[in-house]
Amino acid sequence: MNLPKIASISKKIVVALAGLFLALFLLVHMGINLCLVRPDDGQWFLAASDFMGSNYVVKVFEIVLFAAVFVHIVLNIILYIQNRKARPVRYKRQSKTKTSSTSRLMMLSGILIFLFLILHFFNFFFVKLGWSDGKYMVNMEKVNECALNGEEEVVMAKFADFERGVDWKSHLSKDGKWIYNLTSEEAEPLRGVEKVKADFYHVAADLFTQPLYSIIYLLMFIVLGIHLTHAIPSAFQTLGLNHNKYNGFIKWFTWGYVAVIVLGFSAIPVYFLFFF
Repeated sequence: MNLPKIASISKKIVVALAGLFLALFLLVHMGINLCLVRPDDGQWFLAASDFMGSNYVVKVFEIVLFAAVFVHIVLNIILYIQNRKARPVRYKRQSKTKTSSTSRLMMLSGILIFLFLILHFFNFFFVKLGWSDGKYMVNMEKVNECALNGEEEVVMAKFADFERGVDWKSHLSKDGKWIYNLTSEEAEPLRGVEKVKADFYHVAADLFTQPLYSIIYLLMFIVLGIHLTHAIPSAFQTLGLNHNKYNGFIKWFTWGYVAVIVLGFSAIPVYFLFFF
């Protein structure tokens, strides 16, 4: 296998920068996800999701985010392969050093995080792209607007088809603006009237009220926390930002940051399992 001819230290620096960027993004993602626990029928969360999915600046940021994920994963794989190739003959009795143990732990936790990321994409991002089924919602104001603009006959015909399959009033939001929590089949008759959007609030609610999914979610964020406790100090070291004077601060900052991330994300499945 011919690997790109880039110095290992250069790859490590890129991995460190991409990793720190992803770690910082976790705060943004956590802030949006915590809107799920507000007792407002998902209005804040849906508004935040709609903004993240429609704002052009955010769309550019999304590309940067996916690029960072891709680079972080690929370069880590390349570095791992290069490290293995550097010692093709394995020792019969390997020394269990702290470095080798940490390296194996980081690789294992990274693989688990990647697998969970695929599951996360399947349940959320792929729903937005239409690659997998989820829950859907339609703006009732837009449906009424179409009827008032001379399209009443078409709109009412489609709405009649929709009514035959759905008790739509039970899906109406408290403010009367949205029909939500629809399956793909239920929403189908309205697709020609107004854009049918992914209803991520009810996708999340359905998932988190399943004990198995919530347990997996909790365990994966514990794994992520373990990964970050090693990754953040390692990134600072790679970037030459470690020093005896402030290594102690980096250590405590890392543990504090990890605690915020793990507890913040963990609050979501706990809420849906016990208080929803």
